[in-house]
Amino acid sequence: MTDFTPLELDLTHNRAPIYVQLSTLFRRFIVTGHWPVDKQVPTHETLAMQFDVNPATIRKAIAMLEDEGLVKRYRRHGTFVTAKPASADWFRIGTTWEEALRAFDALAVELIEESDVDAVPEPFHGTGMAAAGYRYQRRLYRRAGSAIMIEDSYLDQALRRKISDAKLAGSAPLALLGAERTAKVERADETVRFGIADTEISTILAIPLNASVAIVHHSVFGEKSKLLFESCAYLRGDIALVSEPIKFGGKP
Repeated sequence: MTDFTPLELDLTHNRAPIYVQLSTLFRRFIVTGHWPVDKQVPTHETLAMQFDVNPATIRKAIAMLEDEGLVKRYRRHGTFVTAKPASADWFRIGTTWEEALRAFDALAVELIEESDVDAVPEPFHGTGMAAAGYRYQRRLYRRAGSAIMIEDSYLDQALRRKISDAKLAGSAPLALLGAERTAKVERADETVRFGIADTEISTILAIPLNASVAIVHHSVFGEKSKLLFESCAYLRGDIALVSEPIKFGGKP
């Protein structure tokens, strides 16, 4: 049996159900090898004591992993890890402009919906000065054949006309903004939140209902704070990684 993990986790400051949060954490244990394949995991009672929850909550969390084929429960023998998640490699969410542009490298892009709209609904980082219309597009991103992210984006129509249809259909629009240099970018904002997958997102990404997802908002502004691009992407929470160096002494 694997060792008891001396880990404290506050499960009360997250909108996701506690059993979903725990299943996400346990999945991470499997990805990182803390719970090795073919080894027994701690008992439900041990985990319940560790995380100060009811054993029934642990059972629901473990059941989600069993549904994914990651663990198997044996009567009178306990629960054993049977496999790692198919997509155990991290997807790094960029914390600089250059990293944000490179994040889409090696991802296959599928354009699944598009239309012309007059404005961006509820811009996440403020409207600035609105463009004269936007091109709305929904894209599905795959890595090694597996869906990992769904994105809704809005691109300034003036910029959209400067980019070929083929490029726009087969590329991440944020990456195109950096590569095409069709407009001067004066500011770009990014916000990362964590939530749970609803029925639509879970179906598209082939993940369990209420599984953890990272929600990434991007806003790109040009001259005079014109909103050139806005996007909201839902990324599988089990592979999302945000990492930035810790700064000391107030130095930049």
